[in-house]
Amino acid sequence: MTAAGQPPDQGGRVVPGCATIRCRIDGPLVVELPGDIRLRVTDHLGVEFPLPDAKPSVALCRCGASRSKPFCDGSHRDAGFSAAETAPTPE
Repeated sequence: MTAAGQPPDQGGRVVPGCATIRCRIDGPLVVELPGDIRLRVTDHLGVEFPLPDAKPSVALCRCGASRSKPFCDGSHRDAGFSAAETAPTPE
């Protein structure tokens, strides 16, 4: 997050009103939200998971080892999860 509470674009600039999902190397998917957007995470029945109100981001598990799914609890470190995807670069 930038100091303004907005997610940066690829050049590090803020993209107003844009939510960003950031892939962390060997870690979770981090959903970063600007202040005016609310995030809802639901189960397959549409029931909402409680989210912390004061946090501008949420980390979602992608290793499968978290004990607090769908959220990351850091278990990827002990599980040896490896992922370092990068987006394609424009030609």
